Amino acid sequence: MQENDFLFLKKSHTVHLNPDGEICNRLKAGTKVYRHQIKGEWTNISWRNRKKKGWVKL
Repeated sequence: MQENDFLFLKKSHTVHLNPDGEICNRLKAGTKVYRHQIKGEWTNISWRNRKKKGWVKL
């Protein structure tokens, strides 16, 4: 992955603090997110100019 590796969500997702952990946020479709790390089906992302972070199943 590159430094500016981002994507726009195609559907709404719940964001977790860690894989299979507690839900901390919900993101709507169309939100621009940056991918940082991938563990199996879980992806570590950030949004809002990389101020917020969490894990989602993409």
